[in-house]
Amino acid sequence: MESYKSYFDRQTVSPQLHEKLLAIGRQPRTERWRRPLSPAWKKWAALAACCVLVLGAGQLLSDDPFVRGVFAASPSESGTSSSSAGPAAVPEDGQGAADYHGFLVEGPEAEDTFSFYALPAICYQSVDGRPEVNADLSRYFLEGSFSEDLTKAEVQTIFWGPEGKPEGADGDLPWALSWGGFTLSGSALYSGEGELLWVTLQGDSTDQGISFTLTLRPGELPLQCGLYSGLETSDAFGVPVTGWSRTEDLNGDGSDDALCVSEFMAGDVGVRFQVQCTAQDDPMNRAVLCSDLLVRQALSQDGGVYLGHLLTNGEIPAWREAEFSSLEEARQEEAFAPYLPEQDIPGYGEFFGSLSYQEGVRNQLSLFWHRGYDSVHIAVSLPEGEAQYHLTDPSRPEEYDLRLYPIPWSESVPEEYQDTVCMPTFRAEDMSLAVVEARGREHDTGGMTYSFGVLHPSGALVEYRCDGLTAQQVWALVQGASPSGSGR
Repeated sequence: MESYKSYFDRQTVSPQLHEKLLAIGRQPRTERWRRPLSPAWKKWAALAACCVLVLGAGQLLSDDPFVRGVFAASPSESGTSSSSAGPAAVPEDGQGAADYHGFLVEGPEAEDTFSFYALPAICYQSVDGRPEVNADLSRYFLEGSFSEDLTKAEVQTIFWGPEGKPEGADGDLPWALSWGGFTLSGSALYSGEGELLWVTLQGDSTDQGISFTLTLRPGELPLQCGLYSGLETSDAFGVPVTGWSRTEDLNGDGSDDALCVSEFMAGDVGVRFQVQCTAQDDPMNRAVLCSDLLVRQALSQDGGVYLGHLLTNGEIPAWREAEFSSLEEARQEEAFAPYLPEQDIPGYGEFFGSLSYQEGVRNQLSLFWHRGYDSVHIAVSLPEGEAQYHLTDPSRPEEYDLRLYPIPWSESVPEEYQDTVCMPTFRAEDMSLAVVEARGREHDTGGMTYSFGVLHPSGALVEYRCDGLTAQQVWALVQGASPSGSGR
């Protein structure tokens, strides 16, 4: 077992996938909870939610006394927002807050407003094991796609229709959703041509132990990473609805939690609703009720979901994607050339290079050399958008020296150093052969592997992930990428 754990503790994803998911946005652990997601991260929010595959099980009787009080708490009863930092202040028209990334939903004032009549009888089929990987996953990685935060008014239009919230309506959203007291945020993902790909809404109520992700896609059901076969469908108001569910411990407290999914077409809008409940009291019934209420609202004559106001976006950020078949071709990119090697890595015959630029988000050129199971990856990011990395002080070896921590790192590395030990970044003037040596560890295929970043005075960030090279060879790469003469 120790050998098994040791092996998987040393595994990494391919450089290509690593860059697509991570290099577009890195930020310190201590900042993740208190800053809104960068546009690049929000772009992949729906993919991350999909890959988690929120699943749950069960069916709820609407005449159960428990049901009637599940979501009845008004904001005054449930307290403040469940978000640690609280939602950003948003004007009544939903516009104008530069750091807007969510709002606290006000429920109806009348205590007797909530009603659980005519709930659809949906079969949330219990599933075991993990789904099959969707071979169409590559469609998630769309060149030039970009994300925009949704304002409060835009979210309200999704549920109230093109006229927006009716005058005199009680609460921020239709009362039938029972989302009063939830913190709600949303984003819309657009193609490089400004066409809507999908909308993602995320809700959370710590008081109720419920969180959800609602994905809406024009014309088709939302894409998903994993597929279950043989799932049953239920009839809800004449529309087939697929439901599935799963029970497992999600928060590590030793008790079962619930995950529940419903999927259907609401007119010309594809809907997937994923609910997670970690409440101690009957979590499955709570998750199912939350799902049933959304299905009823989306498919009822008085409800529905509307995306007409979001279908196109004329403010398209400039973007560019390119591939290179040789190092010489990549070095024609003059802004990147000073940070790139002048010659190919000796002994590594297979080469691939790519450039990914999006205005305000990233400007990155990546190079890959392969030799069997070994690879050398150099990624150069020029200043564009918010730079994110884990800056490390060479005088504090506990923050980065791999020789101090035995495998498995999950047990040996203190939590406060996990980010820097994983991938530290050093200022170019602080780099040395000794720092490179401290980043070496044994590679499974033999030899050593090294990983770290170098921040140059120009603001350029160069990241190295090198298998099969010596510390001296890696250090030579670092020295060769010192246009200002830094490095020693």
